[in-house]
Amino acid sequence: MKMKIYCIVIIIFQASLTLSCKSNTDSNKIIQKNAKMKYLKNKTYMLNYDISYPAEILLNDLIIEIDLEENPFSPSLLNDYILKNGKQHLRIKIFHPNNINGSAIKPEIIAKLNEDLEIFVFYKVDEEIDSMKSIKKLNFPKLDLPVPYIEHTWEFEAELPFDLIGWENSEDLSKLDRDILEEKVLQKFNQLRDLLNSGNGAGFVKELAFANKEYFIANYFTPDQQKEYTNNLIEAYSEHKGIMPPIENYRMRILGDGKVVALENLGKYKGQGVLTAEAKNSDTLFQNYIMLHIPDGSKDFEIVRINSQMASVEEE
Repeated sequence: MKMKIYCIVIIIFQASLTLSCKSNTDSNKIIQKNAKMKYLKNKTYMLNYDISYPAEILLNDLIIEIDLEENPFSPSLLNDYILKNGKQHLRIKIFHPNNINGSAIKPEIIAKLNEDLEIFVFYKVDEEIDSMKSIKKLNFPKLDLPVPYIEHTWEFEAELPFDLIGWENSEDLSKLDRDILEEKVLQKFNQLRDLLNSGNGAGFVKELAFANKEYFIANYFTPDQQKEYTNNLIEAYSEHKGIMPPIENYRMRILGDGKVVALENLGKYKGQGVLTAEAKNSDTLFQNYIMLHIPDGSKDFEIVRINSQMASVEEE
């Protein structure tokens, strides 16, 4: 089985716009200053890569991409996983799809992967990309022999015109009794599952209030864009009606340096979130990887980040 992955909400990067300003008058100096301000307000970090092996990608110890089946990955935007300016930590782990049977990743595979692995920053002016530049070339260490998997962490500096709350001040879940924690996490995930399975897209989107608020800030959404995005989400999540499988055969995973928790499938669609569901009548796979936290001053779980995609499932 193979899948073609499509984001639920697609952001199209328009053609680049070139600005030219003369600097010999005060008026043109003002134009240049305003243009620089626009750059700062529309700055976006992006990870570029070409991975067709099972892999997981984490930024600041939260999942930004995960697929333990043999499906292609595409570039990822990073802004909403950057809480504060300064040093950021990116970790990538790649597996051979048949490593259980003793297969391994060959050195030439990693050498090929290194060709495209890079962090870029781009700027937008009036919704059009003005410029893009590389800020860090990433390379996995050179392999001398095949390995069943490879994992590496890189650091890079980021500077954005906003701060996010995220999971920075959330309760440290790693200090809680693991069995009690899992029971409460499972209860929350079952509540979310019931919303989806009943077709209550609007109710589910209400659960995304905090995550969406920070996503809008991180991606510079206007009020109109926020409204359109929200309506698209309600429509997409309403399509989950009657297709949600029971939550079973999973593992609990603590992320975010102990402050975030997720449930991952262990059986079919291994590594995907437990709220992944297949609509067989449309050959569509809804992939929903949900991460929870307990905000500062609260006792209840809340969605802190979510990765949702639609995949077109094609039988080979």
